[in-house]
Amino acid sequence: MSTLVIRLAPGSMHTALDYVLVDAKGQASDSGQAQPALLPRAQRVVGVWPAEQLTLLALQMPAVPPARLRAALAGALEDRLLADPAAQHLAAGPREADGSVRLACACSREPLAAAIQSLTQAGREPAAIVPEPALLAPGEAWLQAAPEGIRLLWRDVEGEAAWMHLPKDAVQPALLPSPARVLAEAALQETVTRWFGSGVDKVPLTPEQGLARAVESAWNLRQFDLAPQAAMQRGAAGLARQLATPAWRRASLVAAALALVQIGGLNLYAMKLRHERSALQNQVQTVVSQALPGSPAILDARLQMQRALDTARLRAGKPASTSIEVLMGAAAQVLPSDASIGKLEYTPGQLKLGVTPTLASAAQARCAVLGLTCKADGGRLTIGAPG
Repeated sequence: MSTLVIRLAPGSMHTALDYVLVDAKGQASDSGQAQPALLPRAQRVVGVWPAEQLTLLALQMPAVPPARLRAALAGALEDRLLADPAAQHLAAGPREADGSVRLACACSREPLAAAIQSLTQAGREPAAIVPEPALLAPGEAWLQAAPEGIRLLWRDVEGEAAWMHLPKDAVQPALLPSPARVLAEAALQETVTRWFGSGVDKVPLTPEQGLARAVESAWNLRQFDLAPQAAMQRGAAGLARQLATPAWRRASLVAAALALVQIGGLNLYAMKLRHERSALQNQVQTVVSQALPGSPAILDARLQMQRALDTARLRAGKPASTSIEVLMGAAAQVLPSDASIGKLEYTPGQLKLGVTPTLASAAQARCAVLGLTCKADGGRLTIGAPG
């Protein structure tokens, strides 16, 4: 499954965003910058929320039911957030095996909601939003080239994250972390050695490769009121409000009137067809009553007429339509004169002949042309009385 990973940014929907397209094998097949509406298509979309827009905190929270998780997060983080927790969007990190939560993320709700809305309007709604620090493992640091200099992002052993912007010619910062591993592209390898020493584990990593790490992340900031289901509910509520406006009410009334006219027209046409059918049945019964003046009542015109004809044939010394003579004559019309018949079964009105499947199929085709009633079933041909 292809995945489009987008590095989100606060701002308008016309802001160009960094992206990387990851194929089903986990390889980056495309990358670059584009506005939301011009981003490539993919089967899944994952957003990455920048570290500067969030706070990643470690905590010890036992397993709580999903319905109480938001309140539990607010209570656990209330003393650690500078802003009011009620104005913040809180999200729990991936749960441990016992259901407990060891990490949480807090960020301003409005910028994140606006970024999700921009992608949704562009037809690229993200299934998940990953906090950028979660692209690193605990104990890792990431050194990136930035337009204003160098950007340093790191996580401590507990998983909490911090970031720092430094000028390109900066000397070793005073409060520098001591990571176990440093990720950086080739152009910054010398800076890594100068800042962290030659003994640090250095891992080459391009910005595209770092962004592609979001594909495997278990994080998702789309929780609570920013969850996809909640977004659908808000959309349905917005649609209901839109339909309640005067313009849509008028359109709804016109549509309802047209539907009623259509239903009324269909009912009138059905009544006409029933009337025509009843008239034809009456005509048939009248013709049969005139042809069979001695009949007390006409219940099944076709069957009664056929029986009357058979009776007339017998009185005249001719075989009835259901007799074996008539059925054998029909078989002679549809089968070749040299056809080999293995078995013959006769019941009044039906003759079954054992022939090859090829002959049975060919005979059935001839029956349709001659107006006879035949049915081929493998090596058996059934011939019915003529209609």
